Amino acid sequence: MMVSVRRVRGPAALSIVGRSFLILGFAGLLAAPVLGMSEWRSPRTASAAGTIVSVNPYPVVSFSTPQGSVIRFTNLVRSSLLREGDSVTVAYNPAIPTDATLDGLLGRWFFTGLAALLGTAFLLVGGLTTFIGRRRTAGKT
Repeated sequence: MMVSVRRVRGPAALSIVGRSFLILGFAGLLAAPVLGMSEWRSPRTASAAGTIVSVNPYPVVSFSTPQGSVIRFTNLVRSSLLREGDSVTVAYNPAIPTDATLDGLLGRWFFTGLAALLGTAFLLVGGLTTFIGRRRTAGKT
């Protein structure tokens, strides 16, 4: 049994690619508030001043809790903006101080911002591509 596959070319392909980008864009824009709410409701309610002790390749941060414990953690987000010795603000869970991250866009809000940025970009590209594909397809009939 032979299955025939019809190849889509030209302006019709633009509409298909555009719709794919639209779906990815909507997924990103739906993920951003979910990630944001998850971080906003996280138990990382305490804040402390920290210091970057190493940046090879991810920033290693050291900070002290009010009880005097010195905590070291590796931030999940790499950045060329951070240098050894830089002072940073740390958000951490007071019950589990090792549950810590940098407070701000290079830490706790990075993935929320990334999802929003990529979702917006994919939505714009998808909308534009779909629009161009439909106009060109409509012009051929």
